[in-house]
Amino acid sequence: MNIGKFEILDLLGSGNFGTVYQAHDNLLNTERAIKIVKAQKPQEFIDAINEAQILEKCRHKHIVDIKEIDILQIPTGAQPCITMEYLPNGSVQAYLNKNFISVRKAIKIVTDCLFGLEHAHAQGILHRDIKPGNILFDNNYNAKLSDFGLAYGLAHQTFDFAGYNSHLPLEVIKGSVQDELSDLYSMGITLFRIINNSAKLAIPFTNKADWEKAIKKERFPQRIYQPHIPDKLIRIINKSIKADRNKRFQSCLEFRQALQKIILAIDWQPLNNDKWIGKLANDNYEIELISKRKGYSIDFKKNGRKIKKFCCIEIKTEQIARKEFFEIIRETTLKI
Repeated sequence: MNIGKFEILDLLGSGNFGTVYQAHDNLLNTERAIKIVKAQKPQEFIDAINEAQILEKCRHKHIVDIKEIDILQIPTGAQPCITMEYLPNGSVQAYLNKNFISVRKAIKIVTDCLFGLEHAHAQGILHRDIKPGNILFDNNYNAKLSDFGLAYGLAHQTFDFAGYNSHLPLEVIKGSVQDELSDLYSMGITLFRIINNSAKLAIPFTNKADWEKAIKKERFPQRIYQPHIPDKLIRIINKSIKADRNKRFQSCLEFRQALQKIILAIDWQPLNNDKWIGKLANDNYEIELISKRKGYSIDFKKNGRKIKKFCCIEIKTEQIARKEFFEIIRETTLKI
């Protein structure tokens, strides 16, 4: 199928606001992502133009790059079409659905996005829909904020509350405010999900009152973390999603610098429940929980050689052994 100068190659995604395709620009002989916006009413055309203008205003290496906007003829009629750079590695959500994201990678993703969000905020732009599905990877797996369809900040825009419900802070759900701090809360929830490798964050409440109460008491999302995540990082994430907005990070810079102060060592990822492998510079590591006739042991190796400092023998129960196993992983994620 052809749309204007574009040959449609693949469907990348669709939602309430439009459909995104991978396309070949026949005039420039290059790949693009084109977003065909669902626009039946005049305001919807204006919203599409707003999104394009916001992307133009927010050009940054960690924000998806806009190329142009045009009105193109498609089978259902003339529709706005936003042309953007094509990023073949897809979204963080798609990656999360199929792959494990390590501590190092999670921090890198959110740090990249905080650079981009900081630039947007400096232009007076709120994103208002930060989530793994709206973060894309470039060719080198650097992260870029995308989908500014709900963004706000142009002088002529009419403000309305927006965003992915389970990523919104209490003040936004109550309808009192939506600002830079609510964007930062959404970024914190995004990091919470990525670090825990949670593909979904469903709202398990039957009414709004229970939902608001759970957020106020910081029971949604439940502050439960996978056992390999270091306490230092958990404290940063918990601060970023405080119910009290005055106790959160107050700027992208503050949030980003907190993450950048974490000195990382081994980049661990699981092979299975009992064996993890890691990388640090040119060195390869592995840690394995071994079941024996009279208990359990833990082997820790660097480039195939045991490191006695982290090896354990004669552990009586699996519970104790597994606790020690993850304590070693947490410790060596930050230092050797």
